[in-house]
Amino acid sequence: MNVLIVGGGVVGTATGLGLQRLGHNINVVDSNVDCRAAHEGLYVGGPIMGEVDIVLICVPESEIDPAAFAARRPSLRQLLRGAGDPAVYIRSSVPVGTCSRLTVKSRGGHFGHNPEFLREAVAEYEFLNPPGIILGDCCEKHGRLMNNLYEPFRVPILHTRPEVSELVKLAVNSYLACQVSFWGQIKLIGDLLGINSHEVGALASFGDSRVSIYGSRMHGRKYGGKCLPKDLAQLQLLADKLKVSSPLLKAIKEINDLMP
Repeated sequence: MNVLIVGGGVVGTATGLGLQRLGHNINVVDSNVDCRAAHEGLYVGGPIMGEVDIVLICVPESEIDPAAFAARRPSLRQLLRGAGDPAVYIRSSVPVGTCSRLTVKSRGGHFGHNPEFLREAVAEYEFLNPPGIILGDCCEKHGRLMNNLYEPFRVPILHTRPEVSELVKLAVNSYLACQVSFWGQIKLIGDLLGINSHEVGALASFGDSRVSIYGSRMHGRKYGGKCLPKDLAQLQLLADKLKVSSPLLKAIKEINDLMP
């Protein structure tokens, strides 16, 4: 297939390299032709291939809105002119309802959501070895096309609505932040007792398989990165908008702020 990737950062590069390994034709569009994807040998910044089958948008949420997108990169309309009827799926974390909103704004185009769960240090490996694929489909036709793209991975492919997929991504990263903050709280207690919280976490995950090593063995300082803080904040904004009480979400951030 001909796959156009918008954004040559960590996610776009891992996605492009992984799909290239499977024999797909990859073209990356990025405002910076010297982006990470170019350094990894992917084709960046050239003319758009004739007929595009799939477009995967891998840019920050602030750049996905058509107005912001057009300001920093060629507009989607320009990119897809003469490209047929490609499946357009967003890989990034976005506010719930983004795909529906963009579908209305695009006046004819429609957007699906295909969340990624990649860690920067091992992004390409994790792209090629996922436990499963989640697709928030805009329509049955494009859902089938995406299914064909991911079938060689030989893992379960679950189809749902874009709104569900968008919330899944926010929920996963907020849950991971919660685990780190929980063990940060244990550290604060352990420090006053002269007990190493990492030993407690290691023994807890060893003694009970329900305790994840994420957080129990990796804690003691602020969680950072590009995803956890912003996705927790996005979920908090959604809860506030819906007037849903969210003391747990607030506590996750409060504990994290106590960490060095």
